[in-house]
Amino acid sequence: MSDVEKRRHHRFLALLEVRALPGDRIPADLKLMTIDIATGGACCASNRALEEGLALRLTFTLVGGNLREPAMMDLEATVLRCTEKPGAIESRRYEIALQFPHLEAEDRRRLQSYLNSL
Repeated sequence: MSDVEKRRHHRFLALLEVRALPGDRIPADLKLMTIDIATGGACCASNRALEEGLALRLTFTLVGGNLREPAMMDLEATVLRCTEKPGAIESRRYEIALQFPHLEAEDRRRLQSYLNSL
């Protein structure tokens, strides 16, 4: 079964800034930017590798769509995969697959509404 067939949530192409709360296994200079995002998770470009299974507290900066000004959204995420992209620029050296395992109903509605407006 391909990755597309496994997905339960439609992915939206969106370049959004993401900040991770500091932690033991989180590099201090970590930079994340979404490639695509859905209510179930996101694919991000990163300058640093992250361990599979690592739990993260992330703040996404939502821009565009139906928003008049940027909005912040705090989410819990788990790293599903981390793949090195040889030859990519340093800020995009790794591709990180994230899952949002505990998305509250209100956050899910808010995120879906934003994604539908893109």
